[in-house]
Amino acid sequence: MKRNIFKYLRKKVYELSEFSLETSNDMEVRTIYCLGFEEKFFGSVPKNSHKLIEGLLIDRLVENPDFLKKLEQFENRKDNLKTLLD
Repeated sequence: MKRNIFKYLRKKVYELSEFSLETSNDMEVRTIYCLGFEEKFFGSVPKNSHKLIEGLLIDRLVENPDFLKKLEQFENRKDNLKTLLD
């Protein structure tokens, strides 16, 4: 995948996503929800590395072909609606 396309996809996913954090003892569970898809990261995370983990979760979503199809459908619907309203 070309680098610029990957950057664009990551930006779109970040705009549409919701992140959550659950903590128990020394373990953290970070979760990303986007367009009905969910990815989780389990483990101990050093301070100030939440952006790194969020990036990792976004990358996992972008690598999923089913997610990319859903994102394409979402973008097409948004464009069609915008065209109708113009």
